[in-house]
Amino acid sequence: MSQHYKNFLSLLERWPVDKSKVGRDLGQYLRDQLTTVLGSSNIIAVKDDRLNRQFRALEKIVNDVHANRHPRTLHSTATGLSGEQCREVLSTEFLEILQKKN
Repeated sequence: MSQHYKNFLSLLERWPVDKSKVGRDLGQYLRDQLTTVLGSSNIIAVKDDRLNRQFRALEKIVNDVHANRHPRTLHSTATGLSGEQCREVLSTEFLEILQKKN
């Protein structure tokens, strides 16, 4: 199991944490799950093949395998906003402003 732990740690070192999405960031969620799954006393119940599949899938995301294989031709989204504008709209700060208005 220690090899799984090392693999996931090296993966998470390359996975950024988005400080603008406090409590909703995928990078932080993955770090919390690593602690829960690999740091628990119930570690024997975790199946190796399942962990390997999850690791390979996350590794493809962090290495931008599919983004490089299928590059985007457009730089806007379905909303018409740019990627940066979408990040701003999804930030915790912006969502708090919206909740205050309601």
